[in-house]
Amino acid sequence: MEKSKRNKLKTNLFVYSLIGYPLILFVIFYVVVNFNSILLAFQTIDGTGKSFAGLSNFKAFLSEMFGKGNLLSYSFINSIKMYFINLVVCMPLYVFFSYLLFRKCLLHKTVSFLVMIPTIMSGLVISLIFVNFIGSNGPLTYIMEKTGINGGKWLNLLYDEKYAFGTTLFYMIWLSFSTSLIVYPTAMRGINPEVLESAKIDGISNMFQELWYIILPLIYPTLTTFLITGFAAIFSTSGPLLEFYYTDAPDYVSNMGYYFTKMILVDSTEFSYPK
Repeated sequence: MEKSKRNKLKTNLFVYSLIGYPLILFVIFYVVVNFNSILLAFQTIDGTGKSFAGLSNFKAFLSEMFGKGNLLSYSFINSIKMYFINLVVCMPLYVFFSYLLFRKCLLHKTVSFLVMIPTIMSGLVISLIFVNFIGSNGPLTYIMEKTGINGGKWLNLLYDEKYAFGTTLFYMIWLSFSTSLIVYPTAMRGINPEVLESAKIDGISNMFQELWYIILPLIYPTLTTFLITGFAAIFSTSGPLLEFYYTDAPDYVSNMGYYFTKMILVDSTEFSYPK
């Protein structure tokens, strides 16, 4: 009887230690470190000092977050849009074009050159070239005049509410292609050629079957890495907004990363609470 109690005690100690260790780490490295930040969430700071605010800060934040037409609301919605567009549209394109490069299909060198330009040149230089390309006196306007698109009139792609968010999104996708077309083809080249040869013997008859049944499962760890890092960057990625607008971006193109940066650059005192 005593032996069974001792065994049960040892088992309980083992279980409690497994649970207790991460809890201790959480308390030390999160609760203690961020204790002052937690207190600030319930305080109001003004010229006279600090005062207890209760839940009013949370109320103000939520009203700004989900209120229609607010900067924070635009930023939150655009960040979510960017993530899901990247997940549903961009990632399949990255994998598909990476597979074309892996298989060295027609024009694969041209595609590589076009998407690798941003990695060769400075990001600021690339953004200036892009802004001038779509500007009122840029090549895009000249093409529109010659082809009669939009009646030959210039489209203000960076400030027209109908096109501005899509323009910045297109630029971000183009820039992100360079990283993806380095990482994914490298992961594909790590696949043993004998696996691909045996797949053909087992009935894989075309490129799409090979991509779906062989390539994707074998590069799954790389895909999950991009999914996790993409999710972690939802509220920190600002895209090219600083290069395009500095601190004067229209509300309808803002995202959370740009929102935080703008609050610091314009007036750091505005950063404490939603604006």
